[in-house]
Amino acid sequence: MARKNYQKELNSLRDGVIEMGELVHTQFERSIQALSDRDEGVARDVITTEDAINEHYLELDRKCIRLLSLQQPVAGDLRFIVSSFKINTELERIGDIAVNVAKRTERGLPDTQTTADVLSMAKESSTMVADVMDAYGAVDVGTCREIIARDDQIDQLAIHASRQLIRGATYIDTDATDLDPYREDAVRLLLTIDDLEQVADHATNIAARTVYMATGDDSLLE
Repeated sequence: MARKNYQKELNSLRDGVIEMGELVHTQFERSIQALSDRDEGVARDVITTEDAINEHYLELDRKCIRLLSLQQPVAGDLRFIVSSFKINTELERIGDIAVNVAKRTERGLPDTQTTADVLSMAKESSTMVADVMDAYGAVDVGTCREIIARDDQIDQLAIHASRQLIRGATYIDTDATDLDPYREDAVRLLLTIDDLEQVADHATNIAARTVYMATGDDSLLE
């Protein structure tokens, strides 16, 4: 592969990862919208679009393998290809989480303070994904480090929301109340909290990979 074509392939890989990020971010935002509004039409769209995201993931996967096998890149190019390969996987997992969230749409979320906190978590997690993909495209190490620091905020929101659920359970009169609806609401909220925390973790991993890609500093990688 001539150097000119090789550089074109590298640019194509970068553009493909950015496009993957846009697809996944849109899916994640729509899944939260579907859950919040109990919009089964939007939820079906999210679930149906999973195949397109998986195909895009596989296409990028193949492109990375081809570049690694044919070019045997070194130094910065090697870090870029390997990091893009890993970031592609992180994005695919966020897409899977979007589908999981969309599948909870039929029952929706209860109208409680915990739900409001969960939706705040969703907004922050979504912003982290958008910001980290902008940072990947711009190779913005400073923003990546800020995103990694923001993960602690999501962890604290998750702990607070989970404690609220547990605290709420202690005030239920078990003799006078059918617990099944509460249990179902609590399980959906706990699963959603876990999903949102994972999305933030994936965004953090992407940020760490971008730092490594740009600088060779692997101290942030898990």
